[in-house]
Amino acid sequence: MTRRKGNVKRVFPGNNTPRGFYSFYDHIITPDATRILVIKGGPGAGKSTFMQKIAEAMVDRGFDAELHHCSSDNESLDGVVFPEIGVALIDGTAPHIVDPKHPGAVDEIIHLGDYWDEAGLRKSREDIIACTREVARCFERAYRFLRAAKAVYDDWEAANLEGLDFGKANKLADDLIWEVFGAQRVSQKVGRDRHLFASAITPDGLKNYLDTIVQGCRRKYVIVGDPGTGKSVLLGKVARAGIERGYDVELYHCPLNPEKIEHVVIGGLSVALVKSIEPHTYEPSPADRIINMNDFLSEDVTRKYADLTAEDSRLFDHLFGRAITFIQMAKAVHDKMETYYTPCMDFAGITALRERTLERILGYADEARAADR
Repeated sequence: MTRRKGNVKRVFPGNNTPRGFYSFYDHIITPDATRILVIKGGPGAGKSTFMQKIAEAMVDRGFDAELHHCSSDNESLDGVVFPEIGVALIDGTAPHIVDPKHPGAVDEIIHLGDYWDEAGLRKSREDIIACTREVARCFERAYRFLRAAKAVYDDWEAANLEGLDFGKANKLADDLIWEVFGAQRVSQKVGRDRHLFASAITPDGLKNYLDTIVQGCRRKYVIVGDPGTGKSVLLGKVARAGIERGYDVELYHCPLNPEKIEHVVIGGLSVALVKSIEPHTYEPSPADRIINMNDFLSEDVTRKYADLTAEDSRLFDHLFGRAITFIQMAKAVHDKMETYYTPCMDFAGITALRERTLERILGYADEARAADR
């Protein structure tokens, strides 16, 4: 009999944004988890591979896994979570510094630096320092261009906001909340809110793994409309309604403006609300319900600002593209820095450590299953 493989969900716990690197690392897993393993080590030390191989082994054994991708290299991992057993592995190095909050009891550090040749690394000391500084400069430039792109996007939003019929938009939100929750009243116990990113600004442009996030949802609402038409406000209202009714809600934020919500998933109802707009579009299926917020825009105001919004669109694309260029340059320098570390690593020792770590995680899984019996 073939063993069922676990499901894989892919998300981003941090992002490159106009505000610099923005982290939701506190939401990777709850502080009262069974075990949190914080992985420390330099570039090229094998942290991502360490987590990836353990995730593959667990998925092959039928455990679901969340793969938390790195926004500065979307092929690499910043974390892995096995939600059924409450275990996480998290990259604890810059720019997302993570240290144990409950050392020994819940969290511990796995330091891959124990497996490097310090004398070998010291030979490349000046090159490593120079690369580190250049990576920082590239990201600083990328963030400046993202701030400029956001300013243009804000102008685009403001033009449309002037023509939005707030009364109709509010009525839609009220109707949608009723459609999702029915007559269910507010609960005495509020649900949990979890904050992550579904898409990220990466060296490969804007990337998302939204299909893996909403794949199990039976009902999906796809929210479309131009900038400034109230899509995030609508999502926020539905999310708050779910939390007030006792549901755990996942809120996925916008990389260009981390305070805005892009998508909402209410797992307890198998419901997803997805925002689809350039540059992060989502292809709906025939069963999905489409909600077009442009229906609440004044045609007169749209015509009035047509030239302005077209210019904003062109400027935004240019500035956003320049930001991506500098993130690509940062990755190229980071890849160069890895070449100084990789030859100095004892990967055989790391492999043995990984196998021991996998056995420990499987032990936690046995304990969790025994507790459920």
